[in-house]
Amino acid sequence: MPKSESAKPLHCVELVTGKNLTGTVLISEDELRAGIYSYNGPFRINGEEPVFLQTETNEIISLHSNVTTIPGTRSRNIEPQRETRRQELLSNIAIVGHNQWSADDKVKRVSFQVTHTNQLMRHEEKILAIQRSRSPGKEHFTLFEDAVEGMTLRAWYGATYGMELEGPKEIWTTFGLEFDEPQNIRDYIGYVSEYVNFLSFCLGAQLKPSAIRIDRLSFAQMMEAIKTHEYPGDHQIHYLWRTAEIDTNDLWVGGSSVRCWDDQELGAFRACLAAWMNRASAWRRPNTLMMTGFGLKNVVSSERLLNACRWFEDIPIGKAEPVLSALDVDAIAAVAAAKAQELGHDAAIGERVAGAIRWIRAETADQQFRRLIGSVEVRFGSGILPKEAVKHLKRAINFRGKSAHGHFNPESDAEFRAFSKSTRAMEALCYLLTALELPIPEQALSRVGSNPVIEQYRMAYD
Repeated sequence: MPKSESAKPLHCVELVTGKNLTGTVLISEDELRAGIYSYNGPFRINGEEPVFLQTETNEIISLHSNVTTIPGTRSRNIEPQRETRRQELLSNIAIVGHNQWSADDKVKRVSFQVTHTNQLMRHEEKILAIQRSRSPGKEHFTLFEDAVEGMTLRAWYGATYGMELEGPKEIWTTFGLEFDEPQNIRDYIGYVSEYVNFLSFCLGAQLKPSAIRIDRLSFAQMMEAIKTHEYPGDHQIHYLWRTAEIDTNDLWVGGSSVRCWDDQELGAFRACLAAWMNRASAWRRPNTLMMTGFGLKNVVSSERLLNACRWFEDIPIGKAEPVLSALDVDAIAAVAAAKAQELGHDAAIGERVAGAIRWIRAETADQQFRRLIGSVEVRFGSGILPKEAVKHLKRAINFRGKSAHGHFNPESDAEFRAFSKSTRAMEALCYLLTALELPIPEQALSRVGSNPVIEQYRMAYD
């Protein structure tokens, strides 16, 4: 942990005005804040640019995405007269390391941890080798290193040892990405989020990355610098993220379609993660809506229902299909337009009739839901969703209309239960469509129905 991450402010000096003004900086889970003071006249720090501070612990903090106040003045107006000026900076990103991280610096490599994934990532043979030996091999600490489109995906174990124990005191998993083309500070985090989204998908819970460290060097460059004793270290990056509390009782790795428990399971996990990351650009919005839904899993609200419906609409493979060919639509439209003119209506009415016929060429909601449920049943088995699923999904669309323009207030307990059941039905279908094209092995398909997203729909009262 950087020395600058503390529950109390640290003394610092700013490095942007040329005046070496002093102040305090606080980096915590709840705020990233700095206050800079001048006792010798006015100053102004431009918060639109990154702000660099050197702390009393000799670390450099780079503050990005800042909001700043106008410098204020506190005066003593009697002799001896004095003035103190102060400017406050509130930041969304703080980067801590051995030197400044400018807006133009690029991220070549990033590592991070994700709470609640220990059981998911536990490879029994590797863990036992680490626990039973003072000097386990690299192959035991390494989970995988896989190249996908534009990057390399990594996961490995870390461990701490004490003098009094033969084995490690603690073992944890670290995840990593190395980019073929270095990414700027705004864009790299999107790829980290997609990696975390996959882990969240596995457990059906909204997970967040932590202990994020970024580096300008590739892994190979880092190792070469370490050999020559020239590696200065990486940088830790802090964000202001609200993290939803997760009830660990809701987390069951048995409901994950893939996990890392042995070599066979690990191979399936790697294949699905690679497929997830390769399709990330096309699935970015539905994956974001999936994560929002996971964060709302303990509430029943219009917000949750609307999010579930948007999630469904944005899934690339869930779109409604045409039930009439273009030739059939044109033929029907031509007959309808001709009949309209025969009845004495002008050509404009004919065009409107033709347009209406073209609009109804897509399948109905009933047809769409039956087709999609059929697809997931072929993949995951008959009965993966209750036989009333189509009714619940169509009811969700009706509830959406009532919720679209404001808060939905159920008229009775029965309507509240129907609302909740329909919301969970939509989320369950979305989850299954998200899993549909992933290379989940045959022997693991049955576990999908045990994921909390599916279980909560199945168990909800109607």
